Amino acid sequence: MDGNVDSNLNLGTGMDKCAFEKWAAFYVSDFSPKEIMDFSVVRIESESDASSLFHASLDETCSHSVEKAVCNVPIFAMRGFDTPRNLVSFIQRVKKEYSEKNLNLKFYLQIDSGIPGGLSDETIASAFSLLGSGEFLGISFRGNDFLQNPKKFNRYIYSVQRHGQSVKIDFSLFDEMKTVDDKIIQKVVPNEIVGNSLFDADFFLANKTFLCEHNITAIFTPDNFRKFGSEYLNRIRILRDSGVDVKVGSGNYLFHGIDLNDFAEAL
Repeated sequence: MDGNVDSNLNLGTGMDKCAFEKWAAFYVSDFSPKEIMDFSVVRIESESDASSLFHASLDETCSHSVEKAVCNVPIFAMRGFDTPRNLVSFIQRVKKEYSEKNLNLKFYLQIDSGIPGGLSDETIASAFSLLGSGEFLGISFRGNDFLQNPKKFNRYIYSVQRHGQSVKIDFSLFDEMKTVDDKIIQKVVPNEIVGNSLFDADFFLANKTFLCEHNITAIFTPDNFRKFGSEYLNRIRILRDSGVDVKVGSGNYLFHGIDLNDFAEAL
């Protein structure tokens, strides 16, 4: 497993606690991941706010000797940019800046259905404009609403797939797997799925034949590595040995602080 390739970096939570606390101006220890991410939505009011948050994640990634990273840009970042074109220009500058540091970047547009206003007309218009820029591999979905009822997001899914872009489903940080649509992978037929727990791994294992038949990549992050340890690793290995394409990503470094290389080597 190659720890020099980060297949799933969340730009909003890819830094260590000190870097985030400096940006947020409060200590994060007593807050849940959802509370921290909800705070980030309202904290971003300018391009400078978004830039400093994302640079903290990318600088952290550089420090781990990562050479390639697939980054998720949260749609709520649009709060800091006057137009989608300005966000695209920012992404282009970031790609150039980090290529000079030997870090190759690619991007997904991330839509978190758990964030208020995630399906507003303004959000939808911005998302389609951003996806049409050519700077995104596709769209990454996460959040309760999507995992429970993906049909509500068909306008995105059909458009992305029609234009030859990729669809990613992120199951991580979702605590109630029992409420997930048990046919979601078959209904959406994503290109990639992301998990970070025993529940995610078991769900993927239940769908391993479908994943193989449709060349769907399973990406695992170490968010719960310390909690589940060898049980988590064993499930990932079983999935990999079943023929599923398995990759690793740093996910939410803010919440776990585990070096991607260490996680990759454990596999």
